Amino acid sequence: MPASAHKPELLAPAGDWDCIKAAVANGADAVYFGLTTFNARHRAHNFEPDELPKLMNYLHERGVKGYVTFNILIFSDEFEAVLELLERIQLAETDAVIVQDVGLAWALKQLMPALHVHASTQMSLTDSLGISLVKSLDIQRVILARELSIAEISKVHHASDIPIEVFVHGALCVAYSGQCLTSETLGGRSANRGQCAQACRMPYDLYVDGKHRELNAKSYLLSPQDLAAYDLVQSLAQHGVVSLKIEGRLKQPDYVAATVKAYRKAIDSIVQEDKSSTATTIQDVLTRQEVLELEQTFSRGLSHGFLTGINHQTLVPGRSPKKRGVRIGNVLGTTSHGVVVQLSDASIPTDWLVKPGDGVVFDEGKPEENETGGRVWKILNPHARRSDLVELQFDRESINISHIAAGTIVWKTDDPALRKKLEKSFARDKPIERNRVHAHLEGRLNSYVKLTLTTDDVESASATWPGPLTLAQKHPTARPVVFDQLSRLGDTPYKLEGLKLDLPDNVMLPKSVLNELRRQAVVQLLLNREMKNKPHQISVIPMKKRLAEWRQQLFNSFQPLQTHPDAQLCLLIRSLEQLGMVVEYISSHPDHKPAIVYCDFEDIRKYRDAIQQARIADIRIGVATLRVIKPGEESWLRLIASYQPDVILARNLSSIAYFKRYAAHIPIIGDFSLNIVNDATTHWYLKQQLQRITPGYDLNWVQIQSLLQRVRPEWFEVVVHYHMPMFHNEHCVFAALLSQGKDWRDCGRPCDRHRVELKDHLGARFPVMADAGCRNTVYHDVPQSAAEYIPSMIKLGVRQFRIELLHETHEQLETLLETYFNILHGREDGKHAWQKLKATQQLGVTRGTLQLV
Repeated sequence: MPASAHKPELLAPAGDWDCIKAAVANGADAVYFGLTTFNARHRAHNFEPDELPKLMNYLHERGVKGYVTFNILIFSDEFEAVLELLERIQLAETDAVIVQDVGLAWALKQLMPALHVHASTQMSLTDSLGISLVKSLDIQRVILARELSIAEISKVHHASDIPIEVFVHGALCVAYSGQCLTSETLGGRSANRGQCAQACRMPYDLYVDGKHRELNAKSYLLSPQDLAAYDLVQSLAQHGVVSLKIEGRLKQPDYVAATVKAYRKAIDSIVQEDKSSTATTIQDVLTRQEVLELEQTFSRGLSHGFLTGINHQTLVPGRSPKKRGVRIGNVLGTTSHGVVVQLSDASIPTDWLVKPGDGVVFDEGKPEENETGGRVWKILNPHARRSDLVELQFDRESINISHIAAGTIVWKTDDPALRKKLEKSFARDKPIERNRVHAHLEGRLNSYVKLTLTTDDVESASATWPGPLTLAQKHPTARPVVFDQLSRLGDTPYKLEGLKLDLPDNVMLPKSVLNELRRQAVVQLLLNREMKNKPHQISVIPMKKRLAEWRQQLFNSFQPLQTHPDAQLCLLIRSLEQLGMVVEYISSHPDHKPAIVYCDFEDIRKYRDAIQQARIADIRIGVATLRVIKPGEESWLRLIASYQPDVILARNLSSIAYFKRYAAHIPIIGDFSLNIVNDATTHWYLKQQLQRITPGYDLNWVQIQSLLQRVRPEWFEVVVHYHMPMFHNEHCVFAALLSQGKDWRDCGRPCDRHRVELKDHLGARFPVMADAGCRNTVYHDVPQSAAEYIPSMIKLGVRQFRIELLHETHEQLETLLETYFNILHGREDGKHAWQKLKATQQLGVTRGTLQLV
C-alpha cells in the first residue's frame, strides 16, 4: 500500500458523556479523557473512577479506544494513591494512559508493565535523541510538541521507531507544554498540575529599551490563533504520524462533533485518493461551508500553527484572546434600524455567514470591555446592485446602534441552527459494533453434535451436545432453520456471518439443542475475550507494599555521594559582562568563590570565551544547553562539547542523551526544566548518569521535604534565588513586534539590539530574552528567594545551592553573593534576607487548588 494510503487514528477529546457520544457518533477511532484527579484539565467535567468500566465498555462495544490522561507531575507523597488509581484504570481495560511524569512512566513499567503508556506532549519530546532516552520506559507512543513542522516530524519518524501522535486542531499554547511556569508564578496554580490560568490570553503592553511602544489594538501579544490542519492530513500520514489529535477537553459537544466529522472526512479521503485518480484532492476535501462550521464552533482564527513552518507575523494576531467564530465583514455604516455590513467574502451565500437568530458581536479591538452584540432579528439587502452588502437589524432594546463605528469587525459568535444540527448527529447513539462470527456445525449419526464459533480475529469457542443425533421421522432440519437459530445473538457483541454444515443427510436436530449450543459457545467466546483483554491481573501483593519495596531498592542502588562538608554556592550568569563582574568580585573576596559558575548565554558561541576567562581565573565553569532541542539542532550540542566545559547544565532529555553518547567524560547536572519532583523521577535521571539533580520549580517547601526523605539529599542542587522563567516560546516576540520577518532568516535579529519587556494589567514587568534557537523566555522581573529555608535544607543534607542572575548590576551581584554566603555559613539569618534582596519570599509554588479526592 503506498504511503499516502496510510490511515492514521483520529483521536478526539471528551470532557463529559455528551462529548464521548459526539466523538463516537461522528467517527472518532479513539477518545482521550481525564478522571477527577491527576490530569492537566482540572477545570473540565472529567469522569469519576467508578464510571470508567462503564465508559470503556461503551467505547469498546463501538470499536473505539479510550485513553486516560495522567499528564501532570506527581509528587512523592502521591505515588501510592496514583498507582492504586492506575490499577483501577488497568482493570477497566483502558487502552492506554497518557503520562507526563518520567518517574511515573518508569514506575508503571516496573509495577504494571502490561498497561500501555503514551508520552504526553508535556514530556517535552521534540527530537529523536530525547525519544531514544525514554525508549527504555516501554513507551508505546510519543505525542510530539506542537512546535514541530511536518519536515521536523518526518525527521523524528525516520530516526525513531516509536509511533508518533501530533495535534491537528484546537487551541495552541504559546509556551512549550510542560515548560510553562506562568500560572504558578503569578497565582500559585501550576499548569503542570492541571491548573493553567491562561495568562497567555491576557493583554500586555510592550516596552522596548525601557520605553512604551504603542501597538494600537494589538495587545494580546502571547495569544496564538487556533490550529487547523485538515488540509495537511495526507502529508502528516505520509510522514509517519499514526494518530491525529484534536485538542479540547474543555470544549462543548458541538465542537467535538464538528471537528471529528471534518477530520473523519479528511482522513477517509486519503485512501479514496489512492483508489481513484479522479478523486478530489485533499486540499478540497472540506467544503467552504464545512470550514465555516469549524470556525463557528470554536475559533480564535484558524492557522497551521507551526506545522508548515514558523511565521511570527501570523501566529499571534494580538487583537483578541476570545472565541470569535465566523467573520461576517466590517461595518460600513448604520441606519435608523440596523447596521450595514460589507461582507468579507461576497462569493459565500449570505445565509452561510449570517441569518436571523444568529448571535453577532461588534469588535472594536477592545475585547476586555463589554462589547456590543446581540441576536439578528432581520436581514435586508440595502443596495440592489451590491451583493456584498447586508443590513443587520436587531431588537431596538437589545443593542445601541449609535455606538457602533464604521470599520468595526463583525463576527458571528453563535449559530443556533448549526448547534442543533450537530447535536442531532449524536442524539441517536451509534450502534454497537458487532464482531463477525462464523459457525461450524458438525455431528455424527447416533453420536454427538459440536458447534464451533470463530470470530474474524481467530478467536474460537465450542460447545458439544452428546446426542444422540438421529434421522428425522418427518421434517429434517434444514440449513435456513440452523442459520436462523444460531444467528439469534441478541445484545451480544457478535453477529453471524457464515455457516458451515457437516451433518449427515436427513437428520433431526431440535431447536432447543441449537439454542443451547449457541448459548454455551457464546458464553465461552465472551470468557475468552475477557481473558484476552485482561492478561494482567492485579498482583495479590498490595500496591503499597510493592511500591515500598521498589522504592527501597532504588534508594539502595545509589551510594552516598562524597560531597564537600560545607554547603556550597553555585552561580548562573547570562553574559560575558556578568562573568567579568564575578571575576572582579572573587578577586576582592577570595573566600566567596562559587563552587561553579554556569553560563546561560543567548549566543552559545560566546561560551568559548567564557570558558577561557574562567580557566584563567581558576573558576570551575559549566554551560547550559538550550531548553529545547529540535531536529537539526544537535550542532549546538556538538559546539558545546567541543568547548570542553567542566560541567553541562542539561535542560532537556535530548541533551542528556547526546552527552551520554558522545561526551560521557563531561559531568551532567539536570536542571529545573526536567520537571523532577518525586523520588522515582530523581532516581531515573540519576541512572542516566547525571551527577546532580535540580528539583523542579513546582515543589514548595513541604513537597521538597517529602522528596528529600526518599532520596539521598546530597544528589540535589537547589535553586534558592532566581527570576522565574515563566513562558518558553517558539514564538519570538522580538521578530513579531520589532520586525516584518517570518523567522530568524529575515527578522534582522532585533533581539541583538533591543531589550524588551512585557507589562501586564497589574503593572508587573516581564523581561523577554531570546536564546540561540531563537526561542523566547519571558521572566518575572521580581526574583524569588528561598533564603529562609536554606538552614533547614542544610540540616536535611543538601550541600549545593544556586543563585541565578538575570540583568543584575555589579552592586546587586555583590549583595547577592555576600548575603547568600553569609546565610550558608550561619553568619546571617535567611528569614529576612529576601527583604534586603528585594525578592519575594517563596520556594517553588503552593499546591494550588488541586487536591486528592
